[in-house]
Amino acid sequence: MVRKTASAGVLLACLLTTAPALAQDITPWTSDRPDGHAPAGVLVDFLLPKGGTYFAVRLYQEQFRGTRLGTEPFLFDDVLDFFSVAPLSLDKEIAEVEFRWGVANWLTLAGSMPGARAEMFSATDALFFETTSETIGDIKIRGLVDLLAMDDYRMSLTLGGTIPTGQTSRSGATPFTPSGTLPYAMQGGSGTYDFLAGMTFLTQNDLASLGAQFNSVIRVFTNSRGYRLGDEFEFSVWGGYQLSDWVSLSMRGLYQTWGDVAGSDPGTDGTIDPGANSFAQGGERIFIPFGVNLMFREGPIAGNRLSLEWYYPIHQELHGPQLSAHRSLVMSWQYQF
Repeated sequence: MVRKTASAGVLLACLLTTAPALAQDITPWTSDRPDGHAPAGVLVDFLLPKGGTYFAVRLYQEQFRGTRLGTEPFLFDDVLDFFSVAPLSLDKEIAEVEFRWGVANWLTLAGSMPGARAEMFSATDALFFETTSETIGDIKIRGLVDLLAMDDYRMSLTLGGTIPTGQTSRSGATPFTPSGTLPYAMQGGSGTYDFLAGMTFLTQNDLASLGAQFNSVIRVFTNSRGYRLGDEFEFSVWGGYQLSDWVSLSMRGLYQTWGDVAGSDPGTDGTIDPGANSFAQGGERIFIPFGVNLMFREGPIAGNRLSLEWYYPIHQELHGPQLSAHRSLVMSWQYQF
């Protein structure tokens, strides 16, 4: 019931964002306006014309605080009743580069690659300790195929895959070993070639825009460490409203779900640390991200865009005990030419 109510509330909020524009005249869809690009946290949202290029850098700051089991908070003292280690917090800083190229008017190729720094703070019965890791992530290659381009409507299909450039054997000092394999959340990638599939719908009128996107990561291979990360599914719907020809506001509903790990890393012990427990990795979350989008039209940075988005969590149901999402901020710098 909570999930259904939250989901309905998210959808209603996004529709209300664009309600003032529903009565406006329809205009042809264009990316040349502040809400012509999706909010900062949305990738591969539209196709480019033949020969067009697009470049973006996204910076993510993600904070996780405390643990949950299902939908309820689970205190670290309770975690220590079952495990030797209780995770307390995780801070991640991720920088991701995205590039798109219009191969044809109906086909755009896109590639992206992240790099991340993570700091995890944990506790045992005797002490508190911190572990850190710096990793590159998996390269993602996608093709965007035009399905619909009619007046103010756009729809595209996204197909692609990942190249396992991310590290899966990062190690660090723990209270039990000077150089132990870090839990799954501190690793850089999946270690496997994965399939990517999604679909995006866009529409605009004089004052506002509306978009929806579905993305999935399907994993069928086991990596060299002997495990396979869970499949991931994400659905997002957003509304954008123009305040002027250079600034717009956005509101989005984001639902994420992901599975547990199949197998386990031989360098970790899931009976000691829940972060290494294969059965405590899956779950689902619902966020309402709020954003602002700036499009610079004059001066030396004309044509550049700056987008910010802040994620507010409204629902979390986690296989656990697992760290709970607390606060996320995404900043995106984009240039299309």
